Amino acid sequence: MRRQPETFILWGAEHRAVLVLTGLGILAVILARTRLQERRGKDAGWRRAIAVALIVNELIELGLATAQGTARVPFQLCDLAVVLTAWALWSLRPLVSELAYFWGVAGSLQAILTPDVHAGFPSYEWVKFFLTHCGVVLCVTYLAVTGRVSSTPQTVWRVFGLTNLYAAVAGLLNWRFGTNYGYLAHKPLQPSLLDYFGPWPYYILVMEVAALLSFFLYRAPLRWMQR
Repeated sequence: MRRQPETFILWGAEHRAVLVLTGLGILAVILARTRLQERRGKDAGWRRAIAVALIVNELIELGLATAQGTARVPFQLCDLAVVLTAWALWSLRPLVSELAYFWGVAGSLQAILTPDVHAGFPSYEWVKFFLTHCGVVLCVTYLAVTGRVSSTPQTVWRVFGLTNLYAAVAGLLNWRFGTNYGYLAHKPLQPSLLDYFGPWPYYILVMEVAALLSFFLYRAPLRWMQR
């Protein structure tokens, strides 16, 4: 008998398994950084193959959602992180790689820890969510260990400025269309870190501070790897 998807359980066995596998994947990429750096001039083929796979995965989800009458505009920060990661893998443009790294780690890693997902394994929603977010984290880790991401203080402030630009656009869209991009209109329905940031709209100010601090925190591994 085919197993039916259950409701997602935060920190349940399947969630913990994903966290462990993702952590091991990140560790493996970091430990293999010397070999990866030596072969960085020969990685264009599979970099671009993964970039295409990320975009195709997103298009499949959008197509299925549209067929079910629930079409949406993919403008959450994690949605943009997927596009930026694919773009960075394909082109290696410095600014794109910076945004992909910081948004990928800050957004997708947080999403893996406290997922805004409702159906459990083995539903398509569950598989797609973790495949996408874990894939982004591993890809931006690869970009970082192979020296494709800048680690200067100016990088952090540049990413922080662009993040605020995103928040301004997301806020306007939320006000005009009743959406919740960036979780600026209300907190996720699932438990998340935002639950500790106070009520709306004050948690948005706390998000600002947390984002800046996290960007400086995520800069530290870049500096360590460059040394």
